[in-house]
Amino acid sequence: TINLNQLRQGARLNAPQSAINVNALRPFPGYGNINMNENGESSNYNSLQVALNRRLERGLSFGLNYTFSRALDSSPGTPQDAYDARPDYGLASIHRKHVLNFNYVYDLPFFRRHSNALVRNTLGGWELSGITGFQSGAPNTVTVPVDVARIGVSSSRASLIADPRLPAGQRTLTRWFNTEAALAPEKMVQGRFGDSGRNILIGPGFSQWDVALLKNFRMREKMNLQFRAESFNLWNHAAFTGINATVRFDAAGKPTQNYGAVTSSGPGRVLSFGLKLLF
Repeated sequence: TINLNQLRQGARLNAPQSAINVNALRPFPGYGNINMNENGESSNYNSLQVALNRRLERGLSFGLNYTFSRALDSSPGTPQDAYDARPDYGLASIHRKHVLNFNYVYDLPFFRRHSNALVRNTLGGWELSGITGFQSGAPNTVTVPVDVARIGVSSSRASLIADPRLPAGQRTLTRWFNTEAALAPEKMVQGRFGDSGRNILIGPGFSQWDVALLKNFRMREKMNLQFRAESFNLWNHAAFTGINATVRFDAAGKPTQNYGAVTSSGPGRVLSFGLKLLF
């Protein structure tokens, strides 16, 4: 989506333009944003994909798949600068470098042929199944919450003076990346967009174990009662997702308002129980 009525960089940098209503300075004066949809997206995806499957044998079947990939595109929304979208080319929002999934179904053999009918009918004949997934974190863009380009918008990409990425051993939930790598808004070149790229930071990775345990109780020749116990996020691990990449420093130059911190996570453990009559 291209804004045909965007101001050029620095249009409101100096007086008297800095005090004039934004719409009075636009290419089509008196109007706000004029958006045009273009079929001009450029994207590419390259990957290595590996899969391993075992068909049902002795009550066990499983599948494993792994993808190592890189997805790139120009901005899928509105480019930062309508007059030059090239700086928006970078990691796609859907990019996940590593994705590993494992699924399985296992008819538990324990007590299935026990001589005691009560033990055999209650403890035998259970089925265990599940899906386990691991994936790399999502890309994030470092921004400043001010109109540093002076075009009448509320934010811009930040300018960097160092690599914002931290080694894995140095990351914490309160400092996921090197916050000092970004310039404070007042230290950036005014009237120009920041020089950092789009989606340059990778957030926390994700993992989840979903497991189900079920048993069919035979009631009649053509009627079974199925009991299911399911757990989503079995181990109740915190699946951290978002990070605060909006540059904010206090008067002492220290990060403030959770800048650089992990700010959100997926749901905790969810348990589900059910009975199903099959006939």
